[in-house]
Amino acid sequence: MSSPGLSPFCAVRVLAAEPGLAPEAAAALVGALDRLLVQFAREGRCTAHQVEVQQDGRFVVIAWDGGAPLSGCSHDKLSQVISQHEARSGVALLSSPPIAIGAPGNIRLVDRAGLRALRAAQQADGTTPVWHVRAATLAEWQAGPRPLADTAFGSEPVQAIG
Repeated sequence: MSSPGLSPFCAVRVLAAEPGLAPEAAAALVGALDRLLVQFAREGRCTAHQVEVQQDGRFVVIAWDGGAPLSGCSHDKLSQVISQHEARSGVALLSSPPIAIGAPGNIRLVDRAGLRALRAAQQADGTTPVWHVRAATLAEWQAGPRPLADTAFGSEPVQAIG
């Protein structure tokens, strides 16, 4: 994502998709979000925006710049559009597991218990990439995944399976 109108420190919302969005569903979601952000721009809520689907449909990145931070009502409108597309596509966006782990092309979404299970099964270790889906700025997202050992999840105890 490299829009000339966006600052690296602009706000961002990253949605992890489970499973990844098919190209048609991704295009429909990007179009709907873009229309809403154009409306926000007309209303002075932002000055620039960009919506992009990345990593083979695994992430939807919504970035906006300018003006005050979006209000709760604005975030509610974004969530309504996302929820409608989640229902139509059958792809979890708002309800997907919160941790995105793995190299590009092999990204999995898991919760903390799922991550502990991957570690116990030696399918994840301190070097396994973790994607920062809670990034607050475009620069944080663009920094890319971090090794598991460098995240808060890396220090959780591993529990045996079974």
